[in-house]
Amino acid sequence: MSTDLVAVLSEGTFSEQVLEFAGFLSRSLPEGERAAFVESFQASAQEADEDESKCAAVLSRVVDEVKGVGEGSERELEGAFNLLTALILYAWEKDEEKRAEVLAKLSAAVSKEQSGSGFDRAGAKYRILSNIFNALPASSSARLTVFESLLDVAAAHDELEYLSDAFSAIPAWLSSWDVPSERKSALLSSVASKLAAADNHERAYEFLLIHLRFLDSSSPEAAQTAEQVIASALKLPKVWEFEQLLQIQAVQALKGKPIFELLTIFVGGSAEEYKKWEGANGGEVSRLSLDPAQLDRKMRLLDLASLCSRSVSTEVPYAEIASVLRVPESEVEAWVIDVIRAGLVSGKLSQVNSSFRVYRSTYRTFGAEQWQLLEQRLVQWQSSIDRILATITEARAGGEPAAVAAV
Repeated sequence: MSTDLVAVLSEGTFSEQVLEFAGFLSRSLPEGERAAFVESFQASAQEADEDESKCAAVLSRVVDEVKGVGEGSERELEGAFNLLTALILYAWEKDEEKRAEVLAKLSAAVSKEQSGSGFDRAGAKYRILSNIFNALPASSSARLTVFESLLDVAAAHDELEYLSDAFSAIPAWLSSWDVPSERKSALLSSVASKLAAADNHERAYEFLLIHLRFLDSSSPEAAQTAEQVIASALKLPKVWEFEQLLQIQAVQALKGKPIFELLTIFVGGSAEEYKKWEGANGGEVSRLSLDPAQLDRKMRLLDLASLCSRSVSTEVPYAEIASVLRVPESEVEAWVIDVIRAGLVSGKLSQVNSSFRVYRSTYRTFGAEQWQLLEQRLVQWQSSIDRILATITEARAGGEPAAVAAV
């Protein structure tokens, strides 16, 4: 980065570079006003050639005049702003706070819509803002403000996928930026809301979770966000892990409220318990924009996963599955296929035996009961292995091929 900066600054004096950028800005003015606009910077810029302490004041004036990306080809726009960024980084090299302030103002101006810009300027804005972001040290707090501008541009043009890789890096960036928790929380909230508005609800949920962990669990915002997180988890078709939500302090603060009771049902309750909750809390379902039919289906699939988790490596009769789901046996296979597609269970259906052999099943929660089941299975496997070893030893002693028993 420093090599590039030296290369840019070595192409001319400070005043020459400032006047070059002023000329670029003047393209947006009526032709008769352009020369006077450029000349308004000439005297102060030339004084700064002799006294570097005056460079900052000149650049502050220049940044004040930036009203958008300007006029020109995308390559010209990118080059002009690369020059201005280099000048700013040089002028405020030892003043991180002021540099962050100036770059924040510049980023906001670049991201601003202007007459005649439209979608054709989005690419230029991405590159200009990305260049500013990458020119800053990785730990610079100014990066947060620049990224906020990038986020605004991407959301305005419905192109959040442009920031897909950046979204993955946000948690690491936040840990290195020395900014107040409130700023970090606000960024996470903004990312989540913009992703949700773009119908990327799964990724929005990820950022809602991170956002919730940054909030004071006793604050009204934390309570509201916790409800939003729970509701999102219940709505999303690919979210099945609910126990982790109970470990969040802000969620625990909702204890005693209907939404918390609903969450505990999805963690370890049954579809029957859900129906009772729904009957007593119809208003909550509407307030949280939940779909009762969707919740009932999700709860039944979790019930089926719980049944299968108690029956790994064994056959589960259709009749038992039908009883748990409260459906006719004729519908069992469709439900089993759905729970397999959801990734909760793997196994093999047998129409001949009217049963489902379970290979693997997801646990909704892992407590004392699950540890006991695991212990029982380990004991069974150990006994099976002991029998196999005994059979092999006996066969070797008798000089005959061993017939290995099934585990």
